[in-house]
Amino acid sequence: MKRTNTPDGRMEAIARGVEARLEERTGYSQRLTSETVEIAQALGLADREIERWVSQRESRLTATEEKIRGIKSIAVRAGG
Repeated sequence: MKRTNTPDGRMEAIARGVEARLEERTGYSQRLTSETVEIAQALGLADREIERWVSQRESRLTATEEKIRGIKSIAVRAGG
């Protein structure tokens, strides 16, 4: 991961903050997961395969949400 005190790092931090706001407003990740599961089921993928994917996705999203909370707290402290 890039450090946030570099130009690219700062831009990435800003982008993650914007991403967090969009997720809060739209529920994009949940809709993406639901629709993906529906399509996988319609295609006949095994329930076990689908459940494993959902579990892995939820783990990644949780990690991302934790990072975003950290970024938000930094922005608040910085006056943003």
